[in-house]
Amino acid sequence: MIQIVNAKYAHVPEIVEIWKEFIDFHMERDAFFTRSEDGHLNFEKHVRKLIESENSRVLVALDGGKVVAYSIAHLAHHPPVFKNVNYGFISDIAVRQEYRRKGIGGDILHKIKNWFSKQGITRIELRVSSKNEVAQSFWIRQLFKEYVYVMYSEI
Repeated sequence: MIQIVNAKYAHVPEIVEIWKEFIDFHMERDAFFTRSEDGHLNFEKHVRKLIESENSRVLVALDGGKVVAYSIAHLAHHPPVFKNVNYGFISDIAVRQEYRRKGIGGDILHKIKNWFSKQGITRIELRVSSKNEVAQSFWIRQLFKEYVYVMYSEI
């Protein structure tokens, strides 16, 4: 049975391995996501800081003692020119390839929504690669909608 819990430092090495798979999946679709040589080390430091942050929630899905998925969510703020300034931001939900399509991502999202709700958050935002059809499909099934396009130009 899959259990979703708050991440601990002991989970970080497995989170990093899933992140590598997650980023490499993106890199196959868009070279922008090519990992730097020390990218995994920087990500590890980042995750360790987030585990301790009151404004972030790092979750892991465990199958027995094995980490099979992780998520990173945090509290965020728009400029104070809008009625709804505070929102929740999901930066990652990543599931090991062999555990996908089993409802784990949806279960993690449910836990994230509960945490955001307890923080008084009523809106969740995230970014999805325009070339990641798997993630787009997942988020649409979870009733997320487009509201802005992020564009870029190389100079």
